[in-house]
Amino acid sequence: MLTTIMTSILSFIGTNIDDTFVLAVWFSQVDASLRRRDIVIGQFIGFEILVLVSVLAAYGLSFLPTEQVGWLGVVPIVLGIRKWLQYRHQLIETHETAHVKTKLNQELKVERHKSGLRKLFKPEILAVSLITISNGAGNLTVYIPLFTEYTVADLGITVLVFSLMTGLWCYIGYQIANLPIIKDKLEHSKQILIPIIFIAIGVYVLIESGVLG
Repeated sequence: MLTTIMTSILSFIGTNIDDTFVLAVWFSQVDASLRRRDIVIGQFIGFEILVLVSVLAAYGLSFLPTEQVGWLGVVPIVLGIRKWLQYRHQLIETHETAHVKTKLNQELKVERHKSGLRKLFKPEILAVSLITISNGAGNLTVYIPLFTEYTVADLGITVLVFSLMTGLWCYIGYQIANLPIIKDKLEHSKQILIPIIFIAIGVYVLIESGVLG
C-alpha cells in the first residue's frame, strides 16, 4: 500500500509539474465570470477524465484513440487566439461602452445563476477542463502502463491520491498567482502574455505528443 501511495505521488508530480503554472495563469484571470471554484471544478473534471481514459485503456476497454489525444493541443491555441481578440476588442472600447457592457454582464450573470443546467455546463469550467486534458495528454503514456500492473485496490488508492494531489496543485497554483512579482507581471501584461502562454501550451502539446510527426 505504501509503495502504491509513493508511486502515485511521484507519478503525479512527474507528469503535472507544469500544471501549477497553468493554474496560476487561470487564477490570475479570476473575475465576475471566472471564479476560483470554476477553476478548481474544471481542473478536477479534466484530470479525472484523463485518469478514467487511462484506466479504460489499461484494461483494453478504451474506445478512444489515445494516440490521437495530442490533437487536443488545438484547444489552448484556439483559446489563446480568442483571448487575444477579446483583449484587443476591449482596448478599442470607450469607457462608457465598457461600463454598459459590465452592467449587461452582471445582469446576464444573475440570469445564469437561475439556470441549474447553465451552472453545470458553465463555459469557464469547460475551458479549464479542456486545457487540463490537452495539457495532460502526455500523462496517458505514463498512466496506462502503470495501471496495467495495478489491482482494483491499487487503482482505488491511486485515484484517491491523485484527487488529493489535484487539490494541492490548485492551492499551489493559486499561491503562485498571488505572488506579487507574478501577479504584477500578469496584471500589466496579460493582454500579451496570457494569449502567448495558451498558444505555447497548445504548440507544445502538438509537438510533444507526436501527432504532427
